[in-house]
Amino acid sequence: MKINLSKIFGALLLIFLFNSCKEKVSNTVFPEYVLKITQAKNTNAPALQSFTHAESLDGKEWLLFAGRTNSLDSLNGGIHNLNGNYAGSSFTKSSYNDVIYVYNPAKDEVSGSLTLTDFISVIENKYNTIRDGVPAQSNPLYQLLQTVKENSTIFKNSNALVKQDGNYLYTLGGYGPADFSDLKKGFTTYNHVAKINVSNLIKLVKEKTLSENEWADLLRVGKNDTLVSTGGELYILDDVLYLSLGHSFGNSAPKFSEGQKYVDAVYPFSLTNNSENIATLDVKVKEPISDISDPTSNASDNISVFRRRDGPILPSLYKNPDNNSIEKSIAIYAGVFKPGETLEAWNDAIYVHPNWANNNSKLYTYDTAYNQKNFNVYSCPSVVLFDANNNYLQSFLIGGIGDGKRAPKHHLSGFTNSSVQISMDISSLPLKSTPKTLDYNVFTDQDENSAPFYGAEAIMFPNREITYSKYSDEIIDVAKSFSSDKKTIEVGYIFGGIEAFESNPGTYGANKSQASNKIWKVEITKNSI
Repeated sequence: MKINLSKIFGALLLIFLFNSCKEKVSNTVFPEYVLKITQAKNTNAPALQSFTHAESLDGKEWLLFAGRTNSLDSLNGGIHNLNGNYAGSSFTKSSYNDVIYVYNPAKDEVSGSLTLTDFISVIENKYNTIRDGVPAQSNPLYQLLQTVKENSTIFKNSNALVKQDGNYLYTLGGYGPADFSDLKKGFTTYNHVAKINVSNLIKLVKEKTLSENEWADLLRVGKNDTLVSTGGELYILDDVLYLSLGHSFGNSAPKFSEGQKYVDAVYPFSLTNNSENIATLDVKVKEPISDISDPTSNASDNISVFRRRDGPILPSLYKNPDNNSIEKSIAIYAGVFKPGETLEAWNDAIYVHPNWANNNSKLYTYDTAYNQKNFNVYSCPSVVLFDANNNYLQSFLIGGIGDGKRAPKHHLSGFTNSSVQISMDISSLPLKSTPKTLDYNVFTDQDENSAPFYGAEAIMFPNREITYSKYSDEIIDVAKSFSSDKKTIEVGYIFGGIEAFESNPGTYGANKSQASNKIWKVEITKNSI
C-alpha cells in the first residue's frame, strides 16, 4: 500500500492549525463588569413616570415634563388599570402631569416650574407687549403661541418617544385624551413631533428673559400620520431620526378590533425648519425598515416580528463588512406583545443596521437564537459599554417588568428588581447577543428579589464626566473610562418610573403602584478575570 506523505502532512498541518486557533480563543481574557446601585438621599424631585426629559448642556439640571404623576387626592400614577376602560378609567385624567420642571439633582431642588397654562400665558403676555403694528400671521410670537395652543399635548401626554441631540430635544407621539376637557371623546396616540431648544426652555421655566432669537428658536412642531407611536424609542444615526417600534392605541384599545395598531417597523425620517412659520417643521418620512412590505397594513400585526412595544431598545454598534468600519445601530431586545390573547412577551432580538444590507438583503438582523427568558422585557434603564480592544459590547437592562416567571392568565410576568447583562461581538456575523440573568435584587444588592420594584419606565441620566465612545455618545468607552487606578466608574442616575408594591399589582393606588420620585446612583466595576 502506498503512503501519500503529502496528504498526511496536510492533515497534520490542519490539526495543528485547528488546535492552535482553539488555544488562542481559550486564552482570551475578558473582564467582568459588576453593577452596583445605591439610592440617593434626594427627596424633592417630582414623582413622574413615562415622562419627557432632557438635561442642560452642563448636565447639572434636568428638564422634566409630561408623563403621569400621583395626584393630590389619590395615588393614581403607576401602572394603568389593566381591568379598566382604556378610553376612560385605565388612564385617569388627573394622573397626567401638566407641569414643566427644572430639577437640580446635586442640590435636590426644583429650580423652576411652570404649569402648561402658565407657559401659554407667558408666551401670550410677551406677544401682547409687541404685537402693535405687526400683522398677526407673520409675527413669530403669534406663530409660536398658536403652535403651543394647538399642540399642548406635547407637554401633557404619556410615554412619548424622546431623544436629545446636543441642545435640542426631539419628542414624538405619546398617548392621552383626544380632548382633556371632554374624556368622552376618547383617548388617542398623537401624531406630532417637536423640536425644543433645551437651554431656552430651561431659561423660560426659571423666569429668565429670552432674547428675540431665543424666542424664535424655542419650539417647532411638525405632524405626520405615519409617525404615530407610543411605547417606542427615538434614535439619531448619522443625522437621521429613527422612530423605533411602538404602537397606536387607537381610541379605545387594547384589542386590535378597537383600533390598536403596532408600528411594525423602524421609520427613518428628517425634519427641516419651515421657511414661512418659525414654529413649524416640515417632516419627510423615508422607506421603513421592516420584515413586511407594508407595515401600515392591518394584517402586518399578525405576521411581523417588529410587532412589539415598550421593550428595551438600546444604542448599539456593528462592524460593517463592506468597508470594515464601526457604525451606529439599534438593538431591540424582547418587548411586548406577541399576537394572540396570552399577552406573551417577545424574548428574541432584532438589530437594525441602516447602512448595511446583510446576506438576506435586509437592513436588520433577526436573532432568533437569543432568549431573554422573560426577564426585563419591558422598558427600563440601560447602560451600554464598548471595548474597542476586543470589539465587545456589554449592556445592562435594569429592573422593570419581567421576572422570568409566568404570571396569571392574560398578564405579563411580574415586576422585577433583577437585571440582564448582554454581551455582543460586533465583528461576528451574523450578529448575535448572549444574555446573562442577574436574578437578585440589584436595587438593594440582596438575594431576595422582593417588593418594592423599580425601573419600569424610569430614565437613566448619564454621567457626562466619563468618556464615551467616538462611535456613539450614548455608549461608554471602556478603555478610556477605566484604568488600573480606576476600576469603578459612576455611569449615571436612574430617576422616576413606576414603583410597584406587588409583583403583579394590576392597577395603581395604595399598596399597588405609583409614580416614583426616587433617584439611584449607578456604578460599574471592571474586574479582570
